[in-house]
Amino acid sequence: MLNTYYKNLTKENRQLAVQRIAFKTAFTEKIVERVLHRFNPLIEIQKNRVVIHKNSYHRLVKEIYKEYLITT
Repeated sequence: MLNTYYKNLTKENRQLAVQRIAFKTAFTEKIVERVLHRFNPLIEIQKNRVVIHKNSYHRLVKEIYKEYLITT
């Protein structure tokens, strides 16, 4: 069950989430971290996997893409 916000994760779990999402979306870790910090979705780390709700993930990818367009 998702019950932890991104900002409440440990530093190691935050870094793991940023790395995995950046790899999956093919954007830089800096952009992904900035958007995750601003968006603060419910997210869990279970067995070294990032678990996030499907709709939150799609919204997160949209925000990452917008941030990418702004920074380039």
